[in-house]
Amino acid sequence: MMYEGGNMLPPGTCENYPANTKAFVHIPKNAGMTIRHSAFLKHKIAVSVAKNCISKEYVDNVMYTMRLLGDHDGLHHARWRDLNEQYREKYQAFAVARNPWDRVVSRFLFAKKVIFIEGKAPKDYADTSSLEAFLEERFKWGNKDYMWHRAIRCWYPAFDHVSDEEGNNRCDIIRFEHLNQDLEKYFNLNKSMTRARNVTGLTKDYKEHYTDKTIQIVADWYKKDIDFWGYDFDSGAKRNYWNTTEEGWRENV
Repeated sequence: MMYEGGNMLPPGTCENYPANTKAFVHIPKNAGMTIRHSAFLKHKIAVSVAKNCISKEYVDNVMYTMRLLGDHDGLHHARWRDLNEQYREKYQAFAVARNPWDRVVSRFLFAKKVIFIEGKAPKDYADTSSLEAFLEERFKWGNKDYMWHRAIRCWYPAFDHVSDEEGNNRCDIIRFEHLNQDLEKYFNLNKSMTRARNVTGLTKDYKEHYTDKTIQIVADWYKKDIDFWGYDFDSGAKRNYWNTTEEGWRENV
């Protein structure tokens, strides 16, 4: 079995990591590559790998499902609830939350990139003929087990990644829209984070991709995220992010 660890310490049991390590819950298309490849964070975070998952059965099921679909296992996208209890108790988890309208466009453009530019997926992997057509994919993949491990086919709300089975948020939340500022404060960094990795090639404002109809489709589908973080169509998270209660944290943001 292969274990994927990004730039963390060699994979193994959670005793491998220093006590002050933060467990990164990597929600697909939420700045995960920027964080995992940051020179400033590589000794401060652990990325999900097979041995940190809740059970061997879970890992086997993910790998079997993805193999049938011809996909990578994507174990680094495990939700908080998919991680084993020892790992969850020892290391505080954090995740990045992103405006759902922005995130959908990022996934849409990423699908176009891997299908038509990079040729890494067949043309029928997702319907990218328009954003509205892409949104229809939610009915195909939205309730399929383990699709939270995928970027293009993940139609689960981001809140599912950071919550337990009772619906309680268990992760410190960093805002995508203030990524550098939030990460610098969260990790007490003395210098600026590295520039974000734009892996989708997004060049225009996500809002320009939408019509009134598609705005409402996303609003309905991602209601859980919108309600919990207080998103508007054109805003970042307004509540329930890390250190929200400290006025100093909220100055000039």
